[in-house]
Amino acid sequence: MVSPPEIPPTDPPLRKGYKDRYKQPFLESFSKVGTIAGTARSVGISRYLVYDWLRVDEQFKVDFEKAEEEFTAQVESILHDKALLGDVGACIFLLRARNPKKYTERIKHEADEKQFEKLISLFTGVIKRCVPPDLWPTVSSALTSACTTLQAGKGVELLS
Repeated sequence: MVSPPEIPPTDPPLRKGYKDRYKQPFLESFSKVGTIAGTARSVGISRYLVYDWLRVDEQFKVDFEKAEEEFTAQVESILHDKALLGDVGACIFLLRARNPKKYTERIKHEADEKQFEKLISLFTGVIKRCVPPDLWPTVSSALTSACTTLQAGKGVELLS
């Protein structure tokens, strides 16, 4: 854990804005620690104070984002080093982050025609109970059109 930076004393300690003296030490520590709660604790302030600063102080928000980028760069560097040393988990993580289309897990869901018709029948029954009778012909026509489009594709593929 990073030791908290020195914070100069103020006189008087409870004057308006006295907590502002914690902003810079927080940001310096945050760029190394990477979590608001842990950094706030190490500097001796509440994490809620940090959230307040982020909400009302535009300069603090900009500086916070820079510190966050510094921390992320450090973590990416460590991950890269681990991948180069042969850590399979790090390799997989980097590949997925750099080329998600190629390295993200894909699950293909297919249904044969009987399963598809059963599913549509169940789905239609639920919808019919929820739609007023005078609107049912319009909704039914839209559902029929959608089902025809799906069936023409010979199965439905969902990536998750």
